[in-house]
Amino acid sequence: MPNISIQGGRVIDPVQGTWVERTLHVADGRIVDALAGPPDRLIDADGAWIAPGFIDLHAHVFSHGLFGQGLVQADRIGIEQGVACVVDAGSAGAGTIDGFSTYVMLTQRTPVFAFINIGSPGLPHLGGGHTSRPDLCDLEGTVRAFERYGDWLVGVKMLASQSHAGSFGIEALKLARKAAELVGKPLMVHVGNAPPVIDDVLDLLRPGDIVTHAYHGKIGGVLGFRDRVIPAFREAVARGVIVDVGHGRSSFSFRVCETALAQGLPVHCISTDLHRGNLDRYAVSLPRTMSKLRALGLSLMDVVRAVTIAPARSIGIDARGFGQLEAGLPAHLTMFREIDEPWDLEDAEGEIRRAPARIETLGVLIGDAWYERSAPL
Repeated sequence: MPNISIQGGRVIDPVQGTWVERTLHVADGRIVDALAGPPDRLIDADGAWIAPGFIDLHAHVFSHGLFGQGLVQADRIGIEQGVACVVDAGSAGAGTIDGFSTYVMLTQRTPVFAFINIGSPGLPHLGGGHTSRPDLCDLEGTVRAFERYGDWLVGVKMLASQSHAGSFGIEALKLARKAAELVGKPLMVHVGNAPPVIDDVLDLLRPGDIVTHAYHGKIGGVLGFRDRVIPAFREAVARGVIVDVGHGRSSFSFRVCETALAQGLPVHCISTDLHRGNLDRYAVSLPRTMSKLRALGLSLMDVVRAVTIAPARSIGIDARGFGQLEAGLPAHLTMFREIDEPWDLEDAEGEIRRAPARIETLGVLIGDAWYERSAPL
């Protein structure tokens, strides 16, 4: 393996909340304090930021011809956009998870992890929704999947909205809750249009579980009467439920997020919910989504933390070197700039705001392989 030195960069430590100008060295695919000799490759960062590899905690990359669901390949929104790790949020269920192994894990260069859907088909809609009937929810199959794919399955997913679960929603959520308990993994829950009502959904979440699409603009979300944050959401956050953006095509509102932030609620993780339906509009990329949170007032450090150490810890991949740049750990890093240039950004409600700056990724290093960003942001 080639030894690599990246010089002239500002290296961010999101764990400590600090940064320092220094040369970063990689030997045999791992970060080291120093090389024994001259590097085989020298990369000039030219003043750019160097952060732990960006992680997109919620995307859909089960690109599979049999489904025709418009999902994207992991590399298209991963290394080609300067993102070092992509987590698929329930595109496959127990009935299709073997195909995920074949079509995604064995074909993509971007590191991929996945939540398994409690709905056996995964995302394809059958008979009104993939968890709309008891026969579509496979508790045993979900648990058994972790026996085969526990090295990359990181949790259980359930879409708690009328669009996906119909009137069976709260019961499907209980099955997902049980599956997550049995395998000792977090539960990620999509919140959307009721039923089930969001209060009932949040009450079932436990510390370490993840609520995604938290700041959507639909009626019945985290904002209640006169735009006050509902008690169930405050209580969930207080007991350790993780708040994820999950932008998507219809699941992020500048107004809702801004209002919640002003009332002291957090953004723990920033993710895109990318698929072909929002690749050209709305979400587009993880850096673009990060720029929207910067426009709402989050510091650069907080935004970087929300795509590095926070998602890594939420799914337990920090132990594999994701989310941090420490000597001895596998190398996963993203190089980026924040460019002071006005940028019009659109949320999922169609509202456009002018951001004073934009985040632009330059490339990623995964082990000893450097990939320059090649896809639009």
